[in-house]
Amino acid sequence: MKKIIYSIFFILSLSVYADNSNNFSKKESEKIISQARAANSKAIKLKNEWRGTRKLIKKARTAHDKKNYKMSIKYANEALNQAKMAIEQHKSQQDYRYFD
Repeated sequence: MKKIIYSIFFILSLSVYADNSNNFSKKESEKIISQARAANSKAIKLKNEWRGTRKLIKKARTAHDKKNYKMSIKYANEALNQAKMAIEQHKSQQDYRYFD
C-alpha cells in the first residue's frame, strides 16, 4: 500500500515540476527588464531608490545583450522585486510619526 501511495505521489510531483518549466526567451527578458526599469523610475521619483537596483538592471541588460537570458531574467526579477519593495517602503513610512 505504501509503495502505491509513494509511486502516485512521485508521479504527481514530476508533473508539477514539468509544468513549472521556465521560459528563458528574449521577449520574456525584455519584458521583465522594462518592468524593472519602470518600477525603479517610480522609486526614483519618490526619492526612495535602493542602492543596488540600478546595478542589477545594468547586469540584466548586459546578460541580455550577451544572449544569456536565464541570468538576465534572474537579475531583472531581483531588480523588479527591489524596486517594488522600495515603493512599498515609501508608502509604509510616508505618514510615520515619531512622537505620538
